[in-house]
Amino acid sequence: MRVAAASLWLLLALPVAAADAPALWRFDPLASQAQFRVHLRMGIPAEGRFKSIQGEIQPLPDQKLSVRVQLDARELVMGGPAWIQKSTHSKDFLDSAKHPDIRFQSQPFSSQVLVSGGIISGTLSLRDVSKPVSFTLLPTQCRQPGWTCPIAASGTLNRHDFGMQAYRWSLRDEVVVGFQLKFADDH
Repeated sequence: MRVAAASLWLLLALPVAAADAPALWRFDPLASQAQFRVHLRMGIPAEGRFKSIQGEIQPLPDQKLSVRVQLDARELVMGGPAWIQKSTHSKDFLDSAKHPDIRFQSQPFSSQVLVSGGIISGTLSLRDVSKPVSFTLLPTQCRQPGWTCPIAASGTLNRHDFGMQAYRWSLRDEVVVGFQLKFADDH
């Protein structure tokens, strides 16, 4: 019943938000979070966070939405030993000096996904390679997802798909990217 009530609120709010300026729901770059996790074969945790996030959700016709997220690879701070930070940013992995932009652009998806959870598909561009990926949104825990509670999503990608071939003896192929997204208050 709680999800149904939240769904109704979101569906009623979308036409108003789409008709009023701004037409985009911008993410608050400091209240939102993006994580990056690699799996080391030796069991050492290797998780980091990006310092800020740029992006927005755009209301579309027919109760659809589109999301765009941009991260700066140079702003990724990895936890653990210093060599993890250095290796992650190296030309053999993210090559953040040469390829700082990490972008995701979704295909249109139902506004219901923000409330009930589900899959959002789109294109991820990383190291100047663009590939289709999917992120899983968790069901919301509040009536106004993105405003009163974060929108939580995560996705797993294969690093080889994006040209990150190095360190195959120390890293597994899977990279997990997670988000907790909150909207800016300038609506």
